[in-house]
Amino acid sequence: MACVEPRALRLLLAKNIRATARGRKVSLTALADFGGVSRAQMFNILRCSSSATLDWIAKVATALEVEPWQLLTPRTAKK
Repeated sequence: MACVEPRALRLLLAKNIRATARGRKVSLTALADFGGVSRAQMFNILRCSSSATLDWIAKVATALEVEPWQLLTPRTAKK
């Protein structure tokens, strides 16, 4: 199994959170509120200036109604 660089994983998480929130028509501020996470932490993670904990990812995934692994998995392009 290949090792993923931490920065690449943080970028992937941020991209997937944004895309999923956009697809569900939920603002990132509302997502932080729904997920019970700090708005400051949400934006630090989306800027990749901070790392997310597994607990944090689980809260955001629950708010987005997806499985946590889906936020950490590359999406395939739609045809």
